[in-house]
Amino acid sequence: MNAELFADLWLLAGGLLLLVGLLANSYAVATLGLLLLAVVLTARLWAHFVLRAVQYDRSLSTERVYAGESVRLEIRITNRKPLAVPWLHLEDQLDSHLHVRGVGDEERPGRQWGIRQQVSVGWYERLCFTYDVACTRRGYYHIGPVRLRSGDPFGLYEQEREERDTVAILVYPRLLPLQDLDLGRLFPFEGSRPRIAALDDPLNITGARPYTEGDTLRQVHWRATARSPELWSKVLRPTTEPGLLILLDVASSERPWQLIDTESLERAISTAATLAHRAHAARWALGLLVNGLQSGTGHRIRLGLARGDAPFATVMEALAKAPPFPSIPFPDLLRAERRKIPRGTTIVAVSAAPSESVREQIEIYRRTGHRILLVDARARREEVPA
Repeated sequence: MNAELFADLWLLAGGLLLLVGLLANSYAVATLGLLLLAVVLTARLWAHFVLRAVQYDRSLSTERVYAGESVRLEIRITNRKPLAVPWLHLEDQLDSHLHVRGVGDEERPGRQWGIRQQVSVGWYERLCFTYDVACTRRGYYHIGPVRLRSGDPFGLYEQEREERDTVAILVYPRLLPLQDLDLGRLFPFEGSRPRIAALDDPLNITGARPYTEGDTLRQVHWRATARSPELWSKVLRPTTEPGLLILLDVASSERPWQLIDTESLERAISTAATLAHRAHAARWALGLLVNGLQSGTGHRIRLGLARGDAPFATVMEALAKAPPFPSIPFPDLLRAERRKIPRGTTIVAVSAAPSESVREQIEIYRRTGHRILLVDARARREEVPA
């Protein structure tokens, strides 16, 4: 604002010089005033139009990566008018867990401007810049918005514009070496596929059918029944393939009032992601139950057994967005889901805070014939000698 006021004073000075020159019949003073007016008015018009038809685009080499990997970000600046942009200062917002190599990788508190650059763009010119963005932690992140600032060649007037468009990166949890989890005896992913009888999977509801005598209350499709004067039962998809169901506890401490142990929580989620990755590679059916809410919804993360790339991507996305706090205690989740899990399913319960109640529920699972393993995912901290 002060710069524009200063420029307007030059405009006023040019007008006064022109007027004095005309009144005093001074060609030199009038010419000086006219030139000053021309320069200031040209600068004002240039700054007014300088950001028009300037297009700012971003693209990513991939939108899904694992924590610890990098993604290539390409920025394109296009000037689609016959007026050059003498200088353009851009500030692109970046999340604190995304680091651009070679562009001020200093520690940043929270979200702030991450990419700063100043360029000049000729008329009808396109510039391209490429950056390596390191993704250090799982999550769902956005790059943007961007703030563009430019002006006239003399620096008298400026224009600023903010582009609200963003690009998103989904960062999967970091994968752990399988030998660190010591699961080979229970889950030999490489080897023969076990033969399993056809069973209905209660987590995969494909439709509804009229209620028949002998159906239990658990088989009643209550939503379909509410829209009809008759009772309806669930139609479940049968499964005959080996399946791995991951039960994840996002509580990082045994007591809810204790602080979140971020390191242990991330290790638990990475453990679940590692199991999901290996099961998918072995073409096992995969399912996920979490005692936390889905991002942007009021529902718990609940993914039934399914095999293929799409279900695997859904599981990994849910783990990437998993919240750092539970919606219900893990023992309650185990108790509620025990009778719904199909027989023959391999179950892994992953917890960073396995309480005595959790261990009791695991024992109940084993006594009722379920094949289950509890993984204690608490972070390993080396003791530092005093």
